[in-house]
Amino acid sequence: MGQAKPSGNDTEKAQQHFFELLKKFDTAMLVTHPATRGPLHGRPMEVAETSEDGSIWFITGLDTPKVAEIEHDSELLALFQEGRRYLSVSGRAQLHRDRARIHKVWKEPYRVWFKDGKDDPNIVLIRLVPTGAEYWDNAGPKGLTFILKAAAAYVTGAELRDPGNIDQHAKVPL
Repeated sequence: MGQAKPSGNDTEKAQQHFFELLKKFDTAMLVTHPATRGPLHGRPMEVAETSEDGSIWFITGLDTPKVAEIEHDSELLALFQEGRRYLSVSGRAQLHRDRARIHKVWKEPYRVWFKDGKDDPNIVLIRLVPTGAEYWDNAGPKGLTFILKAAAAYVTGAELRDPGNIDQHAKVPL
């Protein structure tokens, strides 16, 4: 399957599209390396905040396995899906205990995990600093175009080499 390979102005356009897409997601599958040998470990996480630089913030407990896994290996992968939009973001994790930022990203539903609210001493933030991303955006008219190209490839027996353009699919250096 082909993909758009951004270069020059296309890189900027792909990065801009990445930032626009990122704001549309509120949950991710956060994948870490285990602290001991074993398979990768993924779990759903609510996005607490996205920053202008593309950083993705999550809130968790200091005593959770994911924190130990991040301390062991800070490389992370966050996978997002909503309708016909998909986003994969790789990068490095940083753990933050900054009370001001915790207060900034706090949402009352988090209280089910932190009974003392935003002042719970067990709260730690995970900041995913992205190094690269890849997106597939087949929502709206782009999705119809993709379906028509795929159907034509199927009917003619051809392979779908280029499923779209930079607005639909790209690897994004960050």
